[in-house]
Amino acid sequence: MRSQEKLLKAVMEAERMTRGRLSVLSRSKGGGVFYHLQYRKDTKLHQKYVSRDEAPAYERATESYRNFMRLVDDFVEEMSERGIREIKKEVMDAKRKAKAFKREDG
Repeated sequence: MRSQEKLLKAVMEAERMTRGRLSVLSRSKGGGVFYHLQYRKDTKLHQKYVSRDEAPAYERATESYRNFMRLVDDFVEEMSERGIREIKKEVMDAKRKAKAFKREDG
């Protein structure tokens, strides 16, 4: 399972993760930039003000989280497709067995 390996590798390599998106909140007249981190959790919007010094670390952490979630989505998609194939195979096998059983009885 390649996607499982990618997912586990991403988890192990992630220095840190945080959900959300870092945005520029405003720019001061003196040229300074103010940031904030926004994310949703349990349907609530959360915001955190981030200093200029913290911004690069938060940007890396949010990117790690987005990468991780992409891998999780890929993994779920792969497992769903596999589950569908297995269910179809089980149904076909059951139909074949029922058909063979009818022929033996008949």
